[in-house]
Amino acid sequence: MSKNGQRLFRNFDPYITSPFGYRINPISKERSLHAGVDYGTNGKNIPCYGLADGEVSRTGFQKALGNYVYVNYPSLGHGALYQHLDSIKVKKGEKVTKDTVIGITGATGEVTGIHLHFAWFPSSDINKDWYSIKFEDYEKYVFPTILGIIGTPVSRDSKKDQIEVIISNLRVRSTPNGKILGYIKKGIYNILDSKFEAGYTWYKIGNDMWIAYTKEYGKLYLKVEEVKIEEPKEDSEKDKEDAPQEEIKKDEPEAPKEEEEKKEVEVETPKEDIEEDPDLSEKEENIEENPENSNGFIEFFKKIFEFFKKIVNYLTNM
Repeated sequence: MSKNGQRLFRNFDPYITSPFGYRINPISKERSLHAGVDYGTNGKNIPCYGLADGEVSRTGFQKALGNYVYVNYPSLGHGALYQHLDSIKVKKGEKVTKDTVIGITGATGEVTGIHLHFAWFPSSDINKDWYSIKFEDYEKYVFPTILGIIGTPVSRDSKKDQIEVIISNLRVRSTPNGKILGYIKKGIYNILDSKFEAGYTWYKIGNDMWIAYTKEYGKLYLKVEEVKIEEPKEDSEKDKEDAPQEEIKKDEPEAPKEEEEKKEVEVETPKEDIEEDPDLSEKEENIEENPENSNGFIEFFKKIFEFFKKIVNYLTNM
């Protein structure tokens, strides 16, 4: 019985036919490292499955390995190699889950019977050749506790510093780079504190809840500072009384405002040309030149007046 081996199959309890470590190779008869675990299937061709969310790195056939598939499981921090498959059910670049059938167990390559050779190694070695990979004992690997989705997103608030989580597998820790509590739910969270540790900027989003930040993980929203503009205050009556008054010079009396206004408005109007009456000027000249003519007229009117006076006296004496 193998608990880790059970994760590779459904409704079947595999048994170990050859563990990880040095042994006498049944084909070459030489002592060498058996860089994986062999799981027997009672001579049956049965499906083998993925272990978590991952991606197929490469597939193919090799003389010793037979039909093989490399799968990378980033959430587990490891890659896996499925060997001696009877048939391959996935393609390079395909996304897989724990419910994806990777292939059917078989006896391709250098084998003595139907089984699954399962090799386990760090994800950093996923693209290396077989001889450069640092293989590990899959049976000793401790799977992480299934973590739940936690966190309560809030609405966008321009008055607060906030962070928006844009991936679904970002871990929440009790302290920066501390104990893993679960995976944070996508959404916006208020930033309560921040620290730089282990090469990351960490943001506190709740009580004992910290998340690491990179541009791939989320977006930062910094609060917008309000600029207050003070309106000028009107001078109160008291302020007017307290304000210093301008000094009035006693020796120099103020000029009347009316005169100043008149001076400012005073504008010379152009004189209109008045046409002279040529006849009038001639008459005036004649009078000035002949004073005898004017005396004669006076004597004439006096005589007429005396004549009318006599007539009136005569009529009244009758």
